[in-house]
Amino acid sequence: MRVLQIIDGEIFGGIAKIMSDIDNNIENIKFDYLTSVNVCDDWINLGISRKTLKGKIIYNHRLRKFLKNNKYDIVHINSGVFLFSFQIAVICKLSKIKKVIAHSHNTPPMSLIKKSLKKILNPLYRKITNIHIACSEEAAKSLFTKTDDVIILKNGIDTDKFRYNDKIRNQYRKKLNIENKIVYSHIGNFIKQKNHNFLIDLFYEIQKKENNSILILVGDGPLKNQIEDKVKKLKIEDKVLFLGFREDIPNLLCMSDIFLFPSLYEGFGIVLVEAQVNGLTIVTTNNIPNEVKISNNYYVIDNYDINSWVNTILNIKLNNREDSNKNIIENGYDIKEVSNQLEKIYHNLEV
Repeated sequence: MRVLQIIDGEIFGGIAKIMSDIDNNIENIKFDYLTSVNVCDDWINLGISRKTLKGKIIYNHRLRKFLKNNKYDIVHINSGVFLFSFQIAVICKLSKIKKVIAHSHNTPPMSLIKKSLKKILNPLYRKITNIHIACSEEAAKSLFTKTDDVIILKNGIDTDKFRYNDKIRNQYRKKLNIENKIVYSHIGNFIKQKNHNFLIDLFYEIQKKENNSILILVGDGPLKNQIEDKVKKLKIEDKVLFLGFREDIPNLLCMSDIFLFPSLYEGFGIVLVEAQVNGLTIVTTNNIPNEVKISNNYYVIDNYDINSWVNTILNIKLNNREDSNKNIIENGYDIKEVSNQLEKIYHNLEV
């Protein structure tokens, strides 16, 4: 069986990581990944950004040509953006792809016009897609008008990989010369959704009252230079570390004390599960699906008032790291279990 994973987005983000991690645990299925621009060296890309109308038109043309020239049993569309997913589904049908999966990974805001278009087009969308999947109930509601037939496929992780390790914590802190610091961390690409502007404003107030604090930012993206400039203007560049794209996320979590996640919206927020496995204290917003909360060290703030965040954070008492590995597995987030579920979906669809 050959499956084409179509990934929305032009940088390697959470969706790309989740799907590649899950697929790596599935045997006897050949996966290819397709993006608009080069995201990974071994992935297929159509060589055109979709950020402009012209780019979208060229992308759609190239995708149809690609699907006609390459035989796939299943095309798996990974996106929470309705118009993107709808267009891809139409192209798949025009290219005589018989099995199409629509998979919602996010809950992006929609304008009134886009909501109206979604309402009109959704019946057709559901007809030309065979299986509907979402990473959470909120993500299901965001992409699909009806959710009664939507399969909730949780974002799985390798729970052993993300367990806390005291030795690694000490090694990394020594390496970065932050041994006696309170380390705040955030993992996410520099895009509007992740709300880095608020995050920097928040940390600016924290470090005024907590002089030995450090903020670690992991990720890349179009807004990174803007955030770096903001940090310099606030004169806190010696307290904010930009670590870029990293593959040693479990170790960076071990090194941290408090994980800050002020996203404007999320379909799920897999990094929060990873951080909870690691025993980190989480401070986040109520824009995150409720099912993400698994551990006790999880604080939700229902506004973006800086003072509310600062007061909550500074009143947190850091305890010994809680081992949430068992809770994560019991709640269905183990990568092997999730991979088995997706493999069954593929095989059932093939029949």
